[in-house]
Amino acid sequence: MIRRVLSAVLITVFVVVSLTGCARKTVYVDGTYPGYSERDSSGNLGQITITIAGDRITRVRYVELIPKTKDNYPYQTAVDAVATMQGRLLESGSITAVDAITKATATSIRLTEAVDDALRNAGSAGSYTDGAFVGHSAADDLGNIGYAAITVSGGKVVDAKLADLQVKNKDNYRYQASLDAWVTLEQSLLTSQDVTRVDAVTGATGTSTLFRQAATAALEKARAK
Repeated sequence: MIRRVLSAVLITVFVVVSLTGCARKTVYVDGTYPGYSERDSSGNLGQITITIAGDRITRVRYVELIPKTKDNYPYQTAVDAVATMQGRLLESGSITAVDAITKATATSIRLTEAVDDALRNAGSAGSYTDGAFVGHSAADDLGNIGYAAITVSGGKVVDAKLADLQVKNKDNYRYQASLDAWVTLEQSLLTSQDVTRVDAVTGATGTSTLFRQAATAALEKARAK
């Protein structure tokens, strides 16, 4: 009888330990996380916001942005301001020495924020770490953001690629399949809970790639350390 009781106790302990050992480890920390893709060969950028609750992806918001050009944006001053500020940044080596462009104040602010964001990752002014750094500004009410890719060598800014990006829509972008793919990709991630299982959307391969890059970047920020 005693032997049977001991056996039952040992089995119970084994089961409890086994279940405890098999408990699912938390992967993500609850919160809302932004993510950006790399820019593709046309300068397009994927931007995503992912919300995590109870260690699950509960909300996905994706947009794609394109550079403002004279062909897709009506205000030429804003388009010209990008090249002007880029040149001035390279001349001065410091964004604080670059004045806002008259009649393109909003663009100037976004580009300055993007450069500041990039160089924040490089360290402090006067002692930048050599390397390549990317920064993004906050989005304005229309979703426009500034983008900066900065190269530092010898502690100085030696190259800069700036862009003022606008959200793709049917008025400024002619490939509807790319726009239609956003909702499909968002839903696919919500359903699968796994970026690697988000299939490319037929006719929108480029957008699908940018989506996965942006989602991967966002979820890396959410990952429990």
